[in-house]
Amino acid sequence: MRWSLRDHKIMVSLHGSSGRGLLLQWRRRRVQNITKLKSGTTAELLGLLNQKMDSFTRHQFNWLHQTQSLRELKHSLLRDELCIYVDFSENYNCKLHREVQPFHFGSSRKQATIHTCVVYTGNATHTYATISGCLRHDERSVWAHLEPVVRDAMTKCETPPSSLHIISDGPVTQYRNRKNFYLLSTVPFLLGFKSVTWNFSEKAHGKGAPDGVGATVKRIADTAVQRGKDLQTPEQVYDFLIKQKSTVNFYWISEEDVEKFDEKVPEVVPAVKGTMKLHQVISTEPATILYRDISCFCSRPAAVCKCYSPSKVDFRSVSEAPEPPSLNQKGKFIVVNDDGMPFVGQITQVVGDEIEVSSMKQLGGKNVFTWPQPPDLLFYYEADILSVISEPEPVNSRHSKLTTEDWKKFQAQY
Repeated sequence: MRWSLRDHKIMVSLHGSSGRGLLLQWRRRRVQNITKLKSGTTAELLGLLNQKMDSFTRHQFNWLHQTQSLRELKHSLLRDELCIYVDFSENYNCKLHREVQPFHFGSSRKQATIHTCVVYTGNATHTYATISGCLRHDERSVWAHLEPVVRDAMTKCETPPSSLHIISDGPVTQYRNRKNFYLLSTVPFLLGFKSVTWNFSEKAHGKGAPDGVGATVKRIADTAVQRGKDLQTPEQVYDFLIKQKSTVNFYWISEEDVEKFDEKVPEVVPAVKGTMKLHQVISTEPATILYRDISCFCSRPAAVCKCYSPSKVDFRSVSEAPEPPSLNQKGKFIVVNDDGMPFVGQITQVVGDEIEVSSMKQLGGKNVFTWPQPPDLLFYYEADILSVISEPEPVNSRHSKLTTEDWKKFQAQY
């Protein structure tokens, strides 16, 4: 066997590759990771390896590039630039020094939202933690937590800042979504900035300085509880923290502060194609963004460079742009290939270039399907989709069947 790596693909010369063998492959379920014994040829195994290699090399490049670019940004900030590294800390469970069993295990315990920030200026670093009793972690709450931090950080710059750079990880419900991009293109301009970027770390590599701030805040609170202090509500947590000698600056975010940003987002926001792949969003004029797969700062502080082919979205467009297919498949019924066999299922979520499918169980080789308990949830690549079908028709309260046309599609896969 001879092989070489070219364009991220393993080129193989095989002799006798038609023979079948067995291999153990990791498969991800919603509740656990398992190894599954599969049969196949050596050529099929190498095809799967090439498929994995493509996503792995892209991931490795993105991780190294983003790490280097963002490190260089923080170390080369100009006097009129502001950089903020943000992250939600896990909610803090309010505690009492002594707790009865129903309180300890029951639903009486309240939680406090903690959003942490590390601010970099040209000559100093500052840390912040915003505390709230509102447990929302969506993009509007993000800006409610960010606004007082940005206002205070602007006063710590040598000259009034004109450029804002934000760094975060990429959870879709918090930072990496169209509504956050819209707020990014509007709120900073109201605060006086002339340009703004939001930069995402590569997935699974999002740990950073804000996590240390969150750990410090929780340790201060937990130490006080161990010494007899009762912190039963988020307000008590905040009132205690602001009285402590700490390098962390604290702000309280009320539910009204969060609701104020609900009014700043229009009902219809145009889609941003390739949201899951982008790592940098740029705005130099209100309600307009440029975005690209990886970050680049080679032309700062001048106009946005053309590196990595940035795309443009104008949020002032009233028409709804179509969702990219990979982000618009949730809920669809499909026939999926699993180890050479067709299965009927429904897409429950899209994660990067993979889809999670809840599979139905076929009864006796007939056009009768049922939902197993517990649900049979597996992750597949989009290439494993054999066909898209309509929702199965109910036969009774427990069983369903495919339409005549879909049943023919299903049988054709054998």
